[in-house]
Amino acid sequence: MPLLVLLGLLAAGSNLLGGGLALVRRPPSPRALVVGLAFSGGFLLAVALLHVLPECLRLTPHALPLVLAGYFLVYVAEHAFAGHAHPGRHAPHGAHPLIGAHLDEHAASPIRQGAASAAAVGLLLHSFFDGAAIAAALAARTTLGWLTFLAVVLHKVPEGYSLASIVRGSAGSRRSAFWLAAALGGSSFAGTLATAAVARAAAGWDAALLSVACGMFLHIAATDLLPTTAHVRGLSVLTATLAGAGAVLLASLALARALP
Repeated sequence: MPLLVLLGLLAAGSNLLGGGLALVRRPPSPRALVVGLAFSGGFLLAVALLHVLPECLRLTPHALPLVLAGYFLVYVAEHAFAGHAHPGRHAPHGAHPLIGAHLDEHAASPIRQGAASAAAVGLLLHSFFDGAAIAAALAARTTLGWLTFLAVVLHKVPEGYSLASIVRGSAGSRRSAFWLAAALGGSSFAGTLATAAVARAAAGWDAALLSVACGMFLHIAATDLLPTTAHVRGLSVLTATLAGAGAVLLASLALARALP
C-alpha cells in the first residue's frame, strides 16, 4: 500500500507539471512538445503490447473483449466530450481534441467555454482510469506496476498541458487552468485508491480493470499520440518514437535486476 500511494501521488503530480508548463511565461516550443509526445507514444505502445496485454491474457480468459471495451471507452469519451473543442479554422492538421493539440495563440478565444468544459470532463474520466491502471498493474506484478506507472506519467504530462491550454484557449483564467490540472491529478489518485479497494474486496476485478486499461493504452498510443506526431516530419520525431519503445526494453531489464 505505501508503494501504491507513492506511485499514485507521483502520477497525479505529473498532471500538475503538465499544467504548469502551459502556464509559464515561455512554454515549451511546439517542436519540443511533439518530440515529447512521440517518445510517450512509443513507450506507451510498447508497454501495452509487450507487458500489459500478455499479463491480461494470463490472468483472465476474458481479456480480449475487455481490451476492446477499454479501447472504445476512450473513443466514445473523446467524441462525446471533446469532439467540438477546437473549431476547424484553429485546429492544426493532426491535432487531437484531448492530447497533443496546439492552440492558435493569436486568436482571442479559439475554444468555446462549453466545449472546454466537455473536454475537461472527458479528461477527468480518462485520468481516473490512468490511476486505476497503476493499481491494477501493481496488483498483478510489481515490475508491471512500475512500467505502467512510467507509461502513465509520460502521457499525463501532455494531458495536463492540454487541459490547461484548452482552459486558457477558452478565455479561462490561469488560476482556473491550474486548479483543473490539479483536479486531473486528483481524479487519477482517486482511480488508484478505488481500484486498490475493489481488488481487495473482490478477487478477479484487478485483472478485468487491467485489461480495460490495456485497451485504453492502445487507443492513447496508436490512435491519439502517434498519429498526431506522424504529421510532423523529421528525424527527431522518428528517433523519439523508437527511443520510447526501446526505453521500455531497457526499463524492463533494469527493473528485473532491481526488483525481486
